[in-house]
Amino acid sequence: MNQLRLRLMFPMMLFGWLPAIGAAQLMGNSLDWFFSQWGFVLLASVFIGGYLLSGWALKPATAIMNTTASVMRGVPPTKEMSDWLPQDFWKLRCDINMLFAKHRQSLNAAETHASQTAQRLLNAERLLREAFTALQGIFAASDEGVAVVDSSGNIIASNAKLDEFLGHPLEEVGGRNVQQLMQAIASRFVEKERMLQWISATDANPHLRDEVEAELADNEHRVFSLRTTPMQTDHGEVIGRLWMVRDCSEVRGLKKQLRESQKLGTIGQIAGGLAHDFNNMLTAIRGNLTLAELSPGASNTPDVRDKLQNAGHATQRAAELVKQLLCYSRRSPDAQLRKVTNLKRLLADVQGLLKHSIDPRVTVRIRAGMDASFALADATQLEQVVLNLCLNACDALPTDNGIIEIGIENVMHRTPSGGDTCEFVMIAVRDNGSGISEEMRHRIFEPFFTTKDPGRGTGLGLSMAQDIVREHGGWIEFDSVEGQGTEFRVFLPRTEDPENIDDSTPAYDTRLAQLPTGQRGTILVVDDEAPVRSIAVNMLSFLGYRVLEAGDGQQALDIVFRSGEKIDALLLDIYMPKLSGRDTFKQLRAAGNDTPIVICSGFVIDPDEFTILSEGRCPPVDIMLKPYSLDNLSKSMAKAVKTAHAPETFSRQMAPVMAA
Repeated sequence: MNQLRLRLMFPMMLFGWLPAIGAAQLMGNSLDWFFSQWGFVLLASVFIGGYLLSGWALKPATAIMNTTASVMRGVPPTKEMSDWLPQDFWKLRCDINMLFAKHRQSLNAAETHASQTAQRLLNAERLLREAFTALQGIFAASDEGVAVVDSSGNIIASNAKLDEFLGHPLEEVGGRNVQQLMQAIASRFVEKERMLQWISATDANPHLRDEVEAELADNEHRVFSLRTTPMQTDHGEVIGRLWMVRDCSEVRGLKKQLRESQKLGTIGQIAGGLAHDFNNMLTAIRGNLTLAELSPGASNTPDVRDKLQNAGHATQRAAELVKQLLCYSRRSPDAQLRKVTNLKRLLADVQGLLKHSIDPRVTVRIRAGMDASFALADATQLEQVVLNLCLNACDALPTDNGIIEIGIENVMHRTPSGGDTCEFVMIAVRDNGSGISEEMRHRIFEPFFTTKDPGRGTGLGLSMAQDIVREHGGWIEFDSVEGQGTEFRVFLPRTEDPENIDDSTPAYDTRLAQLPTGQRGTILVVDDEAPVRSIAVNMLSFLGYRVLEAGDGQQALDIVFRSGEKIDALLLDIYMPKLSGRDTFKQLRAAGNDTPIVICSGFVIDPDEFTILSEGRCPPVDIMLKPYSLDNLSKSMAKAVKTAHAPETFSRQMAPVMAA
């Protein structure tokens, strides 16, 4: 500002000094006068006047400049400055303040947005880092060997599983070139050329998605799958390819087991149907043998009586085998009646069976203690367990001097779960065979696992034996030494109650045959199999009953409701054409008929099922399994007739008959 004042003051002094010189000359003064004392006074006056005039002239400009600077700083101008400002300046000041306010608001918004954007970028970076870490962990821990290839054919990522498959790190095999990697992968398979042809198909079709399984060229005969899929953008552009190798040996084995299970399921269904028909035939055979045994001629001939009894025992054995078939067919799961079983006698039976089913050069020994050994068990299933162990031992025996020793003793042992020490019956099966190798021992109880030659075993024997023993509350242990032999030990809970053993031939009271026919009551036999129905009629007639016959359920309903016969009990088969035994029973009870009914079937029947079908009325008196004995038939029908003669039952069954 001082420089501007000086620049303004000197022109003013010049314009003031020149007129003064002109005036002095007009007054007659010479130039020397200007250099005199009065001249200096004049010069000083001009200087002071110029200084004062320049200051007065610059006063408004100074005020405007200072005020503008104050406005820029946001400070209001002083009163002295305001006096020199024009009126329009205040409007300008308001416009400038509004402009600055909007500018500051924009700056604040931009700063806030920048801060939020920076925070979002930090969060995105953190999430990206976490996602990358997770993907990296999944990639490294994958069960598949994975190679990620870009569009140029360079391997940009691979995992340790791929290195394990190749047998060497990827860098040592072929660096990062996909062609060398594919050559190395194909060389691991037996059919190398086929694998290379399959791999080359991806060059002709970039969008190819395919998978192939092949066996490795190693001694373990493992099966691996090689799978490929393209990496594509959202627009379908192929930017790379994934190659994956996976061990599918276990999956293939499981598929094979599934196929075997399906075959066994089909066999089980066939076995169930065969068992039903076989039971019907056994019923006729057993009934006729019983009647022949009780006939007067047989009792006078001991040799004939012994043969009939032997045939009866064989029939009973066949019935037990049929019951075992029903267990295989899953028609009677967990329905086997367990009884107190003499395990020493069971082992003696097993020894007798082995004599006729294995090489006669094999020696079978039984070693038993003096104490009795009883267990609550299904004798047929336990017999199957011991037979499986003995037959497996037989396959491992040497050609000469093969020995199988079956031992039984009562022991105190702690359960595998670490429970209290309890008393068990231990059945041990020892052999002097080849033993079990270390690598096979952990797999011998696996279903379908077998070391036998194809066609000689299903691999289910030990698995089923273990399941049966576990269902009986026991377990199986084994020890084996290669080249010396194997010992399997079966532990079963011991029982001290041998009184319920039913191992004697039922004694039939021959005095029942002395009763006149029909005196004991009238029985309606309902069965679609004529031979089975005939033997039931003959046996009931022998027992002194009056017998009516029906070939199906509909014929039985006609006899009950329309014949007018007084029927004391029904012997009702379950599986029949036209109208099954279940539907016949249901219609009888729905009609209000409470005639006592004995259910008879070749399959194991659930009693609760008929309790539901009775709809609150009388359930079946008894359920008999074919083939039934004369004694069992006598007891069941006597119970049914006794129920029929009860007053309340008799009144209920007669009402619907009279109404019909």
